[in-house]
Amino acid sequence: MADFRSELVEAAGKELTRFGGRKETDSAVRPLLMEYWMEGAGRSSNTAKNEIANRTAWSAAFVSFVVKRALAASGSVAEFEFSASHSVYAGAAIRNLLEQKPFPGFYGIAPTGPGAGLPEIGDIIGSTRTTSLDDYADAVLAARTKQTYFSHFDVVTEVFPKEITVVGGNVSNSVTAKSVKLATDGFLPVRPFKFDSAGAVLSGPYLCMIKYRE
Repeated sequence: MADFRSELVEAAGKELTRFGGRKETDSAVRPLLMEYWMEGAGRSSNTAKNEIANRTAWSAAFVSFVVKRALAASGSVAEFEFSASHSVYAGAAIRNLLEQKPFPGFYGIAPTGPGAGLPEIGDIIGSTRTTSLDDYADAVLAARTKQTYFSHFDVVTEVFPKEITVVGGNVSNSVTAKSVKLATDGFLPVRPFKFDSAGAVLSGPYLCMIKYRE
C-alpha cells in the first residue's frame, strides 16, 4: 500500500502545478474549480457552476479534493468528512481523537500549547477566521456541538528545522505554496489576529492540526 502522506503531498503539488499561479477568474482554471467543487465538496455540476460564478470560497473543497485523491491512490480506508467547510472535517477529526476512533484515521490535535504535535509532511493545519473562536479549546467545543465557523486549512508539503511549506487553495485567489516560520522549539507559532483596514480578519491563531495515523 502506498503511503497516504506522500500521496497527499503529491496530490497538492500536482494541483499547484496545474493551477500554475493563475487566478480563479481565469477561464483556463474553471475545469479545475469544477473538479474541486464536485469531487471534493460533492456539489452537482449546476451547483458547482453557481459556486464558481458567485466566487464562493473554495479552499475547503480544494483540501477535500486532494485528500480524496490521496486516499484513493494510497488505498487507505480512513474516513474523511469531505466538505466545503473546513470546520466540518476539522470537527470530525477532533471527534475521532476524543472518541479514540481506531486507526487508520484523521485526528485533530492541538496545534500549539499542551498536547501539540510537531508538524509533519501530510499534516493539515488550520487557523481561525473569526474572533469568536481563537484556540483549540474553542475548536473542541465547536466539534462537540458540530458548530461551523470560518477558518482556513492548508496541507504541509515540506518540513525544515525552522519553517514548513504549505499548499492551499483559494489563497490569493489561486492554489498557492507559502512558507510558515516555526517557533524556536519547532512547533507552530502562536499567532495574533491580523485585520484589514475594514476590520475583517485576514488571519488568526492556529486552531487545529489534523494528523493521519495508521
